[in-house]
Amino acid sequence: MEEVPILIVGGSLVGLTLAALLAQHGIQGCLTVEKHSSTAIHPRATVMMPRTMQVFRELGLYETMLQESLKYYDKDTCIITIESLAGKLLHKWMEDVNEGIENVSATRRVFLTQQALEPLLRARAKELGANLRFSTEMVDFTQDSAGVTATLRNHESGEQSQVRAKYMIACDGFRSPTRHKLGIPTHGPGLLSRALTIYFQIKEEDKPKLAALPNAHYSGVVYVANETLRAFFRFDREKKESFLVINSAGKQGTEESRFPADTMTEEKAAEYLRAAIGSDDVGFDIHQLSTWEAIADVPERMREGRILLAGDSAHRMPPSGGFGGNTGVQDAHNLAWKLALVLKGQAGETLLDTYEDERFPVAKGTVDNAFVHYVHRTEPSLSHLVDEYKVKEVPVEHLELAYRYHSKALPTKSLESLTEDPATAIAKPGSVAHHVLVDTPEHQVVPISDFFGPFFVLFTGPEADSWVDAAKAATAERGNMLQVRVQRLLFDAESPIARRYDITSDGAVLVRPDGFVAWSSTGISLDGASPESVLADAVKQAVCQA
Repeated sequence: MEEVPILIVGGSLVGLTLAALLAQHGIQGCLTVEKHSSTAIHPRATVMMPRTMQVFRELGLYETMLQESLKYYDKDTCIITIESLAGKLLHKWMEDVNEGIENVSATRRVFLTQQALEPLLRARAKELGANLRFSTEMVDFTQDSAGVTATLRNHESGEQSQVRAKYMIACDGFRSPTRHKLGIPTHGPGLLSRALTIYFQIKEEDKPKLAALPNAHYSGVVYVANETLRAFFRFDREKKESFLVINSAGKQGTEESRFPADTMTEEKAAEYLRAAIGSDDVGFDIHQLSTWEAIADVPERMREGRILLAGDSAHRMPPSGGFGGNTGVQDAHNLAWKLALVLKGQAGETLLDTYEDERFPVAKGTVDNAFVHYVHRTEPSLSHLVDEYKVKEVPVEHLELAYRYHSKALPTKSLESLTEDPATAIAKPGSVAHHVLVDTPEHQVVPISDFFGPFFVLFTGPEADSWVDAAKAATAERGNMLQVRVQRLLFDAESPIARRYDITSDGAVLVRPDGFVAWSSTGISLDGASPESVLADAVKQAVCQA
């Protein structure tokens, strides 16, 4: 029997990200299995949000992704609703998806399909030492108090084998056989539509005709709303890899309108595509029809013993706002460092309990937001469900950049709200380490996120010698396995970091490997306790050894 520290089931966007992060944290020998023979072959999950791009920046992929994106999409795209490509512009949801983003994030929103991104992730994960096994499906599993035993089947040879892992992470997608076998129920609005994606290509000789249509120049997310259908387009720059997602069709508000996939034929798909284009003069070739379900729900729990859910297995949301894949990447970012420290013996096993404590409220809030977006932009006839489930929409940038955590690993007593305004929020325990530009002793001005990575970072003021010594002591106590890296900053009371982090020149802020504030002090007035003991206690709580 093959023995591995962690088995990751699913080698798509989330599974590959988790595999790369674990390898970057120094956990070698983990196994990722993916039933398909390779990475994504269709252009799904296009928009990558700023915090997701921060994760990829830490993996060394940010600049490559920016350049790759420009091959397919304009730098500054929009989100709009149109009657058709030939019809009226009905609404602009976002004029420029990156307008003002530099004030709240060191990274941009980037449009890049899974088809283009996953090969980059796969190569980086392998470069870091990850073990990726494609054409391999996990067909059964059992777990006990010490680990998980899984049966794998190789699709090419048909051979079966067994693997024993200390933990198994289910990144096995929307339908998640793992979640179903564990018997974990889901809750939420549920099935919204049985939808259809039409993958097509405009005929080369008709591209000038398409370009002449009034709405054909828009890139990004282009919603279509007319009497025939409610859908959205995604075009790449060369119009080579295009698709139309149809959420509902026919008379809006009827039961059958929400299930266009049920009666779909290629002729019907061509009719819908012509209605979305708004012209019979533009020719196209349909390459594939893909049916799927738009669902909004969350599981009752995200952990069952030594098995944890991440990505679509842990939250299902309609593709309205681009939240799904991004939320899964953040799951992986939260989980990777915790798994790494537990496996190294540098954290209490209960640190893994904080994964659900921290991620479930974010998953629920994100599903709610995606559902509201879906109703407002696609299916207003479901507005009654918004009231029934008491769903409240929050600004997109709040949910992307300033959600907060509450768990036993943090000194917060409770949260006033799940999110805050990233432009004005104060970075404190449980919150994102908000974007500011900082001055270093080397006289460089850089984003504070430049110092994030697979370790804890203690940011100190210019007069915080006591905290610097305390960090050295905390690291030495743990044999340098749990590193608390020190980054001294130069600032005064009016500097952005002083205001946004509520820190004085003799204070310190401890940031976790996932970029969240674990602890902070505005000075060295400690009610008689030494900085060494205070910081040691803060680190112990952050890794659940307090």
